[in-house]
Amino acid sequence: MNPFRFLLALGLLALATTPTLAQKAPAPVVLPGGDSKAPVSIDAAKLEYFDKEQKLVYSGGVVAKQGDATLRSTNLVIFLATSVLQGTSAASSSNGESQIRRMEAAGPVTILSKDQIGTGDRATYNREDNKFLLLGNVTLSQGGNIIKGKPESRLVYDLTTSQAVIEGGVNSLMTPGSGEDPSAKPRQASPAPARPARTP
Repeated sequence: MNPFRFLLALGLLALATTPTLAQKAPAPVVLPGGDSKAPVSIDAAKLEYFDKEQKLVYSGGVVAKQGDATLRSTNLVIFLATSVLQGTSAASSSNGESQIRRMEAAGPVTILSKDQIGTGDRATYNREDNKFLLLGNVTLSQGGNIIKGKPESRLVYDLTTSQAVIEGGVNSLMTPGSGEDPSAKPRQASPAPARPARTP
């Protein structure tokens, strides 16, 4: 492995996922619920770079964040665009397109976006169709509302339209809000006014 190409790959990945003054368009949303103005940060116990495949492999308690969105997984593999290390650098690109061609997360995988939580066996992101897939035993929850997919189920989240579709069969549990409406509470009787003392 060429250490210089490894550092170049990391540098181009950082440029591809962090907005700069040279970029006319915002950085892409890579995670459901992510902020296009926010960079993608990744923490893990280990990082390996494979020059021939142009991929980065994060392992051991992986936590990827973009704005309010967080992905947690056992492993995360990022495939860079073919042109990144073959002449066309992210630094020379002014269209703001990501150099992340594909991501694959091995589970269990958890996606958190504000008060919504999604879980599955694995997840993928493909830049070509700009869709994020959560695969196998998909579960979505928000408050007391839970949607559980069957073992072969998958959630397809279109990052362009922000539309989500669950395929493969689901079971839903919708729980009415647990918060009580203050206007529905019975009014408490106010204490009777004190009677003036009688003077003889």
